Amino acid sequence: MTTSIDRLSSTKTAAKRILRRLGIDVGLYRNTLGGARRDLLLSHIDLVIDVGAHAGEYGEMLRAAGYSGKIVSFEPITSHFERLSARTRTDHAWECRRCGVGSRSGVAVINVSGNDGFSSSILPMGKAHEDAVAESRYERTEEIEIVSLDDSQLDLSADRKGAYLKVDAQGYEREVLAGAEATLATCLAVELELSLSQLYEGQPLIGDMLDLMKQYGFIPTQIEPEFIDPHTGEILQVNCLFVSSRPKSSEPK
Repeated sequence: MTTSIDRLSSTKTAAKRILRRLGIDVGLYRNTLGGARRDLLLSHIDLVIDVGAHAGEYGEMLRAAGYSGKIVSFEPITSHFERLSARTRTDHAWECRRCGVGSRSGVAVINVSGNDGFSSSILPMGKAHEDAVAESRYERTEEIEIVSLDDSQLDLSADRKGAYLKVDAQGYEREVLAGAEATLATCLAVELELSLSQLYEGQPLIGDMLDLMKQYGFIPTQIEPEFIDPHTGEILQVNCLFVSSRPKSSEPK
């Protein structure tokens, strides 16, 4: 009889096999998402696409971890973009773009949340989110520009080592990926924030996103809790790291 431990061991073995095929040193592949991210960035990545940058906290974390390559950050909300621009003014390898990301280019209205905008989304907020963190409720709206990653003229030339896509779009992840099929073909890894509960109306939940990423050619290798209901202890969101399952010969050189 196959146990859950047996299945977990089999999954880990398969993940390690794919990582080796991609040329990633499994011995360096830490048992945390942060450690795995750092090893990928320092050895295999020279472009990070940062979707939902807020005020640049994620990019600053990458710099603190030792990554010195190109970062392209997308942030649509005016007040956040101003802080992002100020933070990156002297970093010439960090480019900032004032727009959101979706399936196609256009204009949208984003809801700006009260918790310094960290829960801002194009989608209506669900009751589970409001109940967990009352200060996250929307306070205002803002009209923003939307672009697709495939239309963004990113430098995805064949001489790059590899690209790393991070998406923090508060329920809008599927739309971001729908406009990024060509971009995903150049990525070695993708980091997504995924929900286990309906935090935003109409958003896909983690099971649907795992299936979608498999269709794009990526397998999950690290999952860590991100948002926990402070009242119940329920995990509401996780950060998930996906690595390309494409054969190494088909990766960009």
